[in-house]
Amino acid sequence: MTEGTRANRSGFRLESWVEDHLEECGYNEVSAKAFREQTANDEPCFAKQCVIGKSIYGTKRKVDFVLSHPELWPAGLVIQCKWQASSGSVDEKYPYEVACINHLSFPTIIVLDGGGYKPGAKEWLLGQAGVGNLRHVFDMGQFARFCSRGEV
Repeated sequence: MTEGTRANRSGFRLESWVEDHLEECGYNEVSAKAFREQTANDEPCFAKQCVIGKSIYGTKRKVDFVLSHPELWPAGLVIQCKWQASSGSVDEKYPYEVACINHLSFPTIIVLDGGGYKPGAKEWLLGQAGVGNLRHVFDMGQFARFCSRGEV
């Protein structure tokens, strides 16, 4: 198995873990196509791999999760999952990710875990939280606590 295949599987596991937490918090999954229509139902819902607008390059901006909650997130919340278990180039994409987050109007949470980041990359990303639309950068434990407090 190649490193890329392992990384994709690990990333998928993180996305599945986030999905489980959203469902435990009372969110129902809807298709990406039906997401905008479902938000009018005043029930917590989420869609996976949903296009939410254009990137800073003018291409389709697809996110891991977009969710809506009638009280907590009526205008929507984006959750992006970033898993890095070994050194690689994913952390070099953080500035692009932050630029795209701030280009659109959705508040965003990044769930970041794996421990394989370049020195300083995680610290840089954490320093971007609270600036613009990037609300939080959480590891898995922090995201689980955020969910258990009813904030998602």
